[in-house]
Amino acid sequence: MQDVWRRLGIGLVTLVLIGSLAGALPARAAKVLTFAVVPKAINNPFFNDVRRGCEAEARKLGIRCEYTGPTVTEIQPQIQVLEALIQRHVDGMAISAVDGKAVVPVIKRAMAAGIPVVMFDADAAPGSGRLAFIGTNNYRGGVALGRAFAKGLPAGGRYAIITGGLGAENLNDRIRGVHDGLKEAGVAEKFMEVSGSPFPCNDDINRAVQLIEQAITAHPDLSGVVAVGGWPLFAPEALKQALKSKVEAMKSGKFAMVSFDTLKPELQLLKAGYVTTLVGQRPYKMGADSMDALYDYLTKKVTPKDPTDTGLDIVDRSNVDRFLANAGG
Repeated sequence: MQDVWRRLGIGLVTLVLIGSLAGALPARAAKVLTFAVVPKAINNPFFNDVRRGCEAEARKLGIRCEYTGPTVTEIQPQIQVLEALIQRHVDGMAISAVDGKAVVPVIKRAMAAGIPVVMFDADAAPGSGRLAFIGTNNYRGGVALGRAFAKGLPAGGRYAIITGGLGAENLNDRIRGVHDGLKEAGVAEKFMEVSGSPFPCNDDINRAVQLIEQAITAHPDLSGVVAVGGWPLFAPEALKQALKSKVEAMKSGKFAMVSFDTLKPELQLLKAGYVTTLVGQRPYKMGADSMDALYDYLTKKVTPKDPTDTGLDIVDRSNVDRFLANAGG
């Protein structure tokens, strides 16, 4: 009998020790939410600030921003990236659509799998089920660009539009806005878009400059270029060479070059006289706001505002110094 009690005593001590050790062990760490940010192409310089914004906000929230995407601005490579993210079941996705219509089925699959999706920069076509669009009001941005073009080229003339991908909803909204901006300025009849415009560069900065060179060569009377994205301005030396014959005309208002975006290389070109006006987006804010929207949706059950307008900046020679002083590296 004593042997039984001795064994029971040892068992009780063992249980007490196990319980004490279990209490001393830290609770299992909570899962860190991972939100994927998928631009049109990861080597497009415009999206660098989106990445900085999402990573900075992720650090504040204690989550992870996974910046990933195709290396070329083509819809099939982007869809492959998105499919892989769904397979891994990331906690949320923010996407800039290469092709607003073609991306709809994959967004539907993500949402059906319980992965919330927001769009930034370039929206999906209606019916995707995405939670919200976060970014520039692209139509209004296009209108601002059209009005700036009219102001920079008061006599009007023949012009070419440089775009990215022809299927990008955001860029098509901007182009529509440019046309309406000229109408709003009351000068649309003075402007004539050249045959074949808009010319797609597919987000290739060197191709964008080549398109400008080709337009100037094919149309000796060309009076202006409208870039609905900043692609040609990210090849500054090549752009200077392409526009060298137009610099004096630009100074006198007989030629105009207007473009989207206000990143440092673009501001420097404006300062140097190779650009008339820039319409700036706020890509850093797009990245940060995308993280906030997905985080609040999953942790607080708050549906983001749709659309969430991140705003515009209009920069010309009168205020370029101020923007340059605040520009990142």
